[in-house]
Amino acid sequence: LRAFSELQEPLDTLIVDTAAGIADSVITFTQASQEVIVVICNDPSSLTDAYALIKVLHRDHGLTRVHVISNMVGTAKEGREIYDKLRVVAERFLDVNLVYMGCVPHDEWLKRAVRRQHAVVEIYPNCPASEAFRALVRKIEHWGPPRGARGNLEFFVERLVSADAAITGAAA
Repeated sequence: LRAFSELQEPLDTLIVDTAAGIADSVITFTQASQEVIVVICNDPSSLTDAYALIKVLHRDHGLTRVHVISNMVGTAKEGREIYDKLRVVAERFLDVNLVYMGCVPHDEWLKRAVRRQHAVVEIYPNCPASEAFRALVRKIEHWGPPRGARGNLEFFVERLVSADAAITGAAA
């Protein structure tokens, strides 16, 4: 909470990267989010985890739309095929709209950036992964403002930061 209140510039978008699976912390953060993006790769456990998360969010929390990104793909076609696997199962058993956002390629430059503990778009701005991330950002920028709260945890960070600022201001 303190890290959010110390940010110098206002936030347009906050992306929270959670662990895979359906742990309580994952569910809590997704409930508090305006939009949910699930990242999948071409691995059975990834697809199973993604489906389980989408199922729980839909069944227990009323989520009706999920954005999907395919990760570590060899080609754009492979990315779409991975998404299609998940979409087919979700359409058959759930009433959830899956929206394909695109893919991030398997990229050695990304691995190098991770080893150096830097953002790939900063140190290797022209590599395939950086280009893919910029394409994803352009799609997110077109989402526009939120269409209304999904649940009682909506904007929890904003409320907590505001409350923290009010308490800090009153104490000063």
